[in-house]
Amino acid sequence: MIRTSPSVKPAGLAAFLAVVLLTLALFAPALRNDLLLWDDAGYIWQNPHIARLDLHTVSWAFGEYWCNYWAPLTWLSLALDRAIWGLDPVGYHLTNVVLHALNAGMFLLLSLQLVRAHLAPGDSAGRDDRRERFALVGSVLAALVFALHPLRVESVAWATERKDVLALFFGLPAVMAYVRYARSAAQRAERQPRFARAVLGFAASPRYGVALLLFCLSLLSKQLLVTLPAILLILDWFPLRRLREAGAARVLAEKVPFLIASVLATLISVDAQRPQAMPLAQSGVASRVLNAVRSVASYLRLTAWPADASPFYLHPGNIATIGPAYLASAAVLVAITACCVARVRRRPILLAAWLSYLLALVPVLGFTQVGPQAMATRFTYFASLPLALLLGVAVATAALERPGRWPSILVASATALWLVAIASMTVRHLAFWKDDVTLWTRVIDLAPRASGRAYLQRSDGWMRRGEPARALADANEALAIARAKGYQALHELYVTRAAIFASMGLGREAVADYTSALESAAGPARVAILMDRGAAYRSLGEEALAAADLEAAAVQR
Repeated sequence: MIRTSPSVKPAGLAAFLAVVLLTLALFAPALRNDLLLWDDAGYIWQNPHIARLDLHTVSWAFGEYWCNYWAPLTWLSLALDRAIWGLDPVGYHLTNVVLHALNAGMFLLLSLQLVRAHLAPGDSAGRDDRRERFALVGSVLAALVFALHPLRVESVAWATERKDVLALFFGLPAVMAYVRYARSAAQRAERQPRFARAVLGFAASPRYGVALLLFCLSLLSKQLLVTLPAILLILDWFPLRRLREAGAARVLAEKVPFLIASVLATLISVDAQRPQAMPLAQSGVASRVLNAVRSVASYLRLTAWPADASPFYLHPGNIATIGPAYLASAAVLVAITACCVARVRRRPILLAAWLSYLLALVPVLGFTQVGPQAMATRFTYFASLPLALLLGVAVATAALERPGRWPSILVASATALWLVAIASMTVRHLAFWKDDVTLWTRVIDLAPRASGRAYLQRSDGWMRRGEPARALADANEALAIARAKGYQALHELYVTRAAIFASMGLGREAVADYTSALESAAGPARVAILMDRGAAYRSLGEEALAAADLEAAAVQR
């Protein structure tokens, strides 16, 4: 094991505080943002279960699904915010920002652990003090790339995505505890019988128990890290180099409890999200694979330059033609994989980071498609860590190991400029999440008329601002796009426009839209529309028609 000099600890602590404070400062504008109608409504202000924080809330959080999610610790954290802040948006955003800043600091500490393990004695980084400087520079850069990047904005500025920041808040220390356990396991194993050393030696380690407990807490926040057992295996290969030293049997046995927790969490998540699952008829297996390949390539591009990152990417459904974009994406992924494999002996960090990145993305690539999104920048919150660490190590290598002063200055300058550029983009992107109107205006500006949903959501935002005329214009646009695309559930759009008409005192137009909505509605939706049309008839003084609709609704309920 590498022994660190006493001077490293103060430097690491100073770096931790600097990263946390810088992250807090950069994301502070999020505190001015509102709660959104998009999911924040269902998660927070329309969620009666978090209106109080008591044993009933705890029982509900663990025992029921809500908004097609099972996320007990997330619900409890939101209930705690509700108890402290009421419905003031500042409190919810403050919690997200603080959690993200602490995640950035913890990622710095984890990166220090992994880079030190990577720099074994006799490595090209040189003496201990040089290795420590290398580790600190690389880790700080990795933490800053993760913390300041615009792809983090969605997970932090959207109160609903408390799930992401909370899951990683427990997940990062879980990995840290595992790394500490793994690096001290060899010494303990030497004092144990052969069978215990090979299979059961990990059971007696407090650090292993802490890692497993924290991993379970992460899964209780969101099933974001379900592929962590496989990623831990990669860490055992590199940089921990345990597969040969500890033996495959022991290393695999250590992952069994983690794997059991992951499988259970995955099964619960799939069951919770079943009502929102996209049927195979709407998006077949081949289309899902193609969308996944393109999404991975898009995430890489947005990581390099995220200026055009969007809050919403509409799923393409069944892909009829494999166009150039899909072929180019596949070629990029194949080329990266081939390069990593070709250099695995000299640079194993490349393959380790690439495989970890892909594994972290697997649960969010839409193989079991849930929701209307093709991809989302929030899906990179966990997956971004391996790439950030790889970039930090690469820059530190170029700046500290390469001979000559000017190359080091050039690398440092280019990195600093890029960090400043992405940090400025982050501030700009935070403003897009101000409210529903600014958010969906961003989506529409990037892809006009690509999605009727964007216009429909902005219509709701205009209504919330008290501007029904603008809401009506967007609702009309949403209907036009939906008709052109052959959207089946047109009743959703007619109901929205009918409500706008009703708010403007246009009862006849509202009745006409409710009538159109009934043509494609079924089940509970039809009951609700009948009741709304009955109310519209009553506002026009047509009591007989109102009574007929209300009676029909009562019969169908």
